[in-house]
Amino acid sequence: MKLKIRSLHMENFKGIKSLDVNFSNKTSIKGQNAAGKTTIFDAFTWLLFNKNSAGEEKFNVRPLDKDGHRIDNVEIKVVGVIDVDGKEVELSKVQKQNWVKKRGTDTVTLQGNVNSFEIDGYPKSEADFKAYVSNLAQSEDMFKMLTNPQYFSSLKWKDQRDILMRLATDVSDVELAQTDAKYAPLLGELEKAPSTDDIRAKFSKALSGWKKKQAEIPVRIDEAEKSKVDVDVAEQELAKVDLVRRIAECDKKMENAGSALGDLRSKEMQLQFDMSGMEQTMNRELSNKRSIMDAELRDCKNELEHFAVTISLKEKQISDNEKTITDADAERKKLGEQYNSEKAKAFDETPYLFDESKWIFDESTTVCSLCGQKLPADKIEQLKADFEERKTKAKADAKRKLNDSKSDFITQKESNLEEIKAYGFAKKNLIEELTKKNADLNTEIDALKKQEQDAIAKKEELSKQLSEIPSEADYSQNEEYTKLKARHNEVLAEIKKLESDGADQIVTDLKAKKADLQSQLDEVNKVIAQAANNVAIDDRIETLRDEQKEIGQKVADQEQMLYLLEEFIRFKLDKVSESINSHFKTVNFKLFEMQLNGGMKDCCECTVNGVPYSTLNSGHRIVAGLDIIRSLSELYGVSVPIFVDNAESLNEFNVPDMDAQLILLSVSEGKQLKVEGV
Repeated sequence: MKLKIRSLHMENFKGIKSLDVNFSNKTSIKGQNAAGKTTIFDAFTWLLFNKNSAGEEKFNVRPLDKDGHRIDNVEIKVVGVIDVDGKEVELSKVQKQNWVKKRGTDTVTLQGNVNSFEIDGYPKSEADFKAYVSNLAQSEDMFKMLTNPQYFSSLKWKDQRDILMRLATDVSDVELAQTDAKYAPLLGELEKAPSTDDIRAKFSKALSGWKKKQAEIPVRIDEAEKSKVDVDVAEQELAKVDLVRRIAECDKKMENAGSALGDLRSKEMQLQFDMSGMEQTMNRELSNKRSIMDAELRDCKNELEHFAVTISLKEKQISDNEKTITDADAERKKLGEQYNSEKAKAFDETPYLFDESKWIFDESTTVCSLCGQKLPADKIEQLKADFEERKTKAKADAKRKLNDSKSDFITQKESNLEEIKAYGFAKKNLIEELTKKNADLNTEIDALKKQEQDAIAKKEELSKQLSEIPSEADYSQNEEYTKLKARHNEVLAEIKKLESDGADQIVTDLKAKKADLQSQLDEVNKVIAQAANNVAIDDRIETLRDEQKEIGQKVADQEQMLYLLEEFIRFKLDKVSESINSHFKTVNFKLFEMQLNGGMKDCCECTVNGVPYSTLNSGHRIVAGLDIIRSLSELYGVSVPIFVDNAESLNEFNVPDMDAQLILLSVSEGKQLKVEGV
């Protein structure tokens, strides 16, 4: 769709009492500052959207008298003839004051304004008029973007970027990855994942998990090594064999001393040996159970320490961000004060005003300095004429200096205001970015604290379970052991009976010796049982080392996938940037920024021949804005009139060819507006 303004009629609109403007494909409107150039643009946007050209809905459209007071009881009217794809349509808007007489009085008061609308001379409701305009312009924001070269650059960089991304060639990640065989390992993820950010998050989470496990294993191996008992098992086994042999010798001697007592002693020894073996087995099982639970408890404590450190680091980051936000907000407020101060500055005309008192004709020059007689009348007239000519020239020079100085003052003031505004927007964007980051960090902290609470509960449960494990097995719960114990007690009772019935002193001495040897044997068996736990620990250490190798490989594989993904993202982003920038002739957009960690960060910076848009002069900014409008017009399939303010900074050589109507608003020395086709 192509829109053009054919004509615009204004009555009592702002400072214009009555004005008719006819437009060509390229129209030049020139005049001094405040002569009404921008008012024409305001009238057009007020007609369509009830806003001025700056997008402000609340602005004074009613004319003012010489004292700055509102002029009442006059109609404000704007009529525009618009060409829509070769068909002309007339849009009309009239605003009247609504005066209401109070009941019981003759006093009337103003109750606001009433607008009336027409399309091709037919009255329309406000809703129908807005609906028609909306259909023409598609959207107000899009219309402003295509009619004002400065509008796109005034948007937030994220909004600029979102618009530009629509210009990129629509190629899926899968299709792009298939262009290079090295990206084949990513195809499976690219086919099912919503975005590369989701894939990066998945890979990063997996890598973090594997690295955490990798860091924990050496600690667990060291703890297992420290839990082993330093015992020479071979030496203990030899000692056991010797004690058993000596006990057997005692039994044999006691048997020779009394065969009945010897038989009982042999039975008692065997029963004691069997009971000792069962005790060692049951205690070994308890020890293994405690070791396993100890390891789980250590893992839980390590996890809690990790949570505490991570939460502390994120809270520190939030604190740092808040300080930065506070500093940026203070700077932004200071910039606001600077902006208001700069905006309030007014041009001082005093030094440039023409001083009439210094230009009074000197009558003494009409008298001859030699003879003292009055000069001839024609000579006097010539002197006065020369004086008036010099006075007129001096007055003109003073006026020219005043205008030049005032123009320079306004230009510098506008430049200063734009610079302050740019700095203010930068601080505002920084505050918004850090505020969002802090919100995300708080969400992460909340999640970590929940996980921490779960880990604390698990630790408490493990501690409780560990405390409930007895230090020594309850032999009474084993039926087989109970039977052995009962039989052992029976044999001891029989031995005691025989001894009381008159066993000789030799048997008694042998018994004491055997008891001592048995005590030594019990101690040796205990040490051997403890050493047996070392085998289980060694098995666990070997398992941990195998796991360490496996995890190391997984870490390497995950790091390789992450590197390949980042390489693909950079490849994709280069293609996207090339696709977008191919639509422009003058400007170039930097859409991605390389970070120190190798990652890519979204951005949007407009440049012309490598020079940032923010540092361009007015003329180059306008040219850049026109280039952007040209490409966006092609994107949306819409062409609308383009109002170029400060067009005096352009020349015929740098104005790009546009498939749209151009309206050039330029500052000139003429008091009256000058409208002409170019």
